[in-house]
Amino acid sequence: MSVHKIALIGTGLLGHSIAERLLLTNHSLLVYNRTASKAMDLIPLGAKLCSSVSETIGTANVIFLVLSDATVTKNLLFEANGQSAFHGKTFFQMGTISPEESEELALKIQEKGGAFVELPVLGSKNEAKSGTLLLMFGGSEEEYHRWYTLLSALGKVFFTGDPRKAAVLKLALNQLIISSIIAFSTSFSMILKERIDPELYMEILRKSSLYCATFDKKLPRILNKDYSSANFTLKLLLKDLTLCLKETEKLSIQSEPLKAYEKLIRMAIEQGFENNDYSSVFEAISQTL
Repeated sequence: MSVHKIALIGTGLLGHSIAERLLLTNHSLLVYNRTASKAMDLIPLGAKLCSSVSETIGTANVIFLVLSDATVTKNLLFEANGQSAFHGKTFFQMGTISPEESEELALKIQEKGGAFVELPVLGSKNEAKSGTLLLMFGGSEEEYHRWYTLLSALGKVFFTGDPRKAAVLKLALNQLIISSIIAFSTSFSMILKERIDPELYMEILRKSSLYCATFDKKLPRILNKDYSSANFTLKLLLKDLTLCLKETEKLSIQSEPLKAYEKLIRMAIEQGFENNDYSSVFEAISQTL
């Protein structure tokens, strides 16, 4: 068992899978989730379920924050926790947030005597469970070396230094997720509308430099119109796109393509796919199929 007292706050899709991986790799773990029932099944795996954020932080010396956005993270961390709760502890912020939100969180935690690491990941529940996430470590070299072995249980760790850079890297990569699914959905809609054999299309695509493994991962969902059991919901995709839009505008990067993507995603949400897999944006693009 690990000598560190590890805690994880937020057992949603990603957080739950990270918790499973930590337990599988023989780490003791405290967990907290606002809806406790979503963390109960971690108890038989060896986790201890805490009743409050204060209890969770007070007992641990390293805390994984896997929450939906910066507002939720700030509310949970700071509303009921005083200065002493943070002193000497390391906080890994794993949700997708803006660089400015990351800097604000870092400042507040550091003012209270804690260490802050921006630690977004590329990958979802399957990669978390198998320990193949790509982790972007935005923090000091001292913290990087201190926690490298622990984090390596989750996947490959890339050192970015400045926490802001880790946040921007995550947004830049998530923009590719958005762009690629919309490009594939548009292309595949053309194939279906012209009644071209989908397998012929995929066979050619797989042998080309245009191919992306995500296309095959999402193909069964699109063909079967089954977007349930989401790895990444359309609602969260829209949240990340909104962050990307703000960042590109701040950096004076042309944002018109992202605005068009936003319109398509909102159309799919209006069709009722908010909590479905993000590949459901296909339904807005294909429209009358």
